[in-house]
Amino acid sequence: MTTVPSTPKEGRARFFRQSGWMVSATLLGGVCMFAVHVIYPILGPREYGLFTTLLAMLNVLTIPALGLQTTFAHQTAAAITPEDEARLAGTVRAVLGWALVAWLVFVGVVLAFQGWIQSTWAIHQPLALWIVVLFTLCLLWQPVLFGVLQGRQNFFWLGWALITNGAGRLVTALSLVFLAIWLSPPPTATAALLGALIGIAASVVLAGWRTREVWGRKEHLPFVWGPWLRVVIPLTLGLGAFQFLFSVDVLLVRTFYLEDQTGNYNAAGTIGRGLVMFTAPLAVVMFPKVVRSHALGKRSQVMLVTLASVAALGVLAAAGCTLMAWGMRYVVEHPEFHPAWLPAGVLKALRGSAVSVQVLSSLIPWFVWCMLPLALGNVLLNNLLARKKYGVVPWLLLLITAYFTTLAAGAPPPATDGSYQHFKWVIQILGLYSLLFLAACAWFTFRTRNGAQESLPPDPLAGEAI
Repeated sequence: MTTVPSTPKEGRARFFRQSGWMVSATLLGGVCMFAVHVIYPILGPREYGLFTTLLAMLNVLTIPALGLQTTFAHQTAAAITPEDEARLAGTVRAVLGWALVAWLVFVGVVLAFQGWIQSTWAIHQPLALWIVVLFTLCLLWQPVLFGVLQGRQNFFWLGWALITNGAGRLVTALSLVFLAIWLSPPPTATAALLGALIGIAASVVLAGWRTREVWGRKEHLPFVWGPWLRVVIPLTLGLGAFQFLFSVDVLLVRTFYLEDQTGNYNAAGTIGRGLVMFTAPLAVVMFPKVVRSHALGKRSQVMLVTLASVAALGVLAAAGCTLMAWGMRYVVEHPEFHPAWLPAGVLKALRGSAVSVQVLSSLIPWFVWCMLPLALGNVLLNNLLARKKYGVVPWLLLLITAYFTTLAAGAPPPATDGSYQHFKWVIQILGLYSLLFLAACAWFTFRTRNGAQESLPPDPLAGEAI
């Protein structure tokens, strides 16, 4: 893999082109995934609460595999010689095989504890649980293949894989839900979750096809576990801390509060988490560029550019969501309001779900602004991991332990005055620990940025990274 020198101006233009495509692809895929949530009024709070809880469970189950995409992006981006390429091929094959073995073990564990799992999270549909199990295999393979695409900076097909995942989920989930309605039985979370499974399976097949020249390479070196694990373990723990903070509140809310109430909380959380997902592609584009500039001993400003971009996009998105929430409440509280630009069907739907709209309009602003520090911290964390600076990882593990303990031990009883203050408390705790997450990543980033480890000579041709 050869590098063609470029000027800093050309490097910046390339970064913004690639970032623009990844933001567009992730936005389109995310819009499709978000559009699935229009089934909320169809499923009702109980089934929708189960659906979103199962999605949160999948987010938590991705933690053991989180380091895989970053590890393979790192190894692929740093594969400069033919020997590096052969070693990469052997590693991809071995990890895909062992991931299958780990999944079979997971199947056995679910079989042994199926009753406890279903009772703890009120999963009243056994088939839904087993769709989660099948989904987990895709979650183990997807980061390996996506990491190779990311490391090769093949953002075109990585973007299409993201779109395939979202569009596949939308089309199949809605089709199955409406098929259930047509066949008479009430639509359930199982049908929607099956659509999500089909979407991610299609994206894995696409990514596997576009990376076949890597895993299908005839010349490959045997997989060496030791050095690989020394990289993947801290990456998994670091990114796992982020994912835990991002997702676990949904499972705890499902455990502590009535399942009929969790639908509204999860709907507001979907919008809040969407802000992080909207800005995450910039960190995806940044990562291999930081790896490559670090491997070549070059300075790079890509992290600062990415951080500023995420801050700007995040503030705009949070402000837009806040205005949307206020607008929803205004429509419900002012029945005389009939703007010509708002479709009558939307007005009717909002006013027909007045209670849910009141709850959502109250929770959404809290969610989006509390998630913003987490989006910024994600950029700094990816920069640290790309430079193999793992000192922040133990502190993040302590942080999420404190977060879980705070939620589990301090969750207030449900509010009886209709204010949903118990949900606001959960969101505020999430916001507090998101700020602490950002502070920890910022400390380890800027404390050493001008230190000896970063004292690389300036390179006039360093524009390849940005």
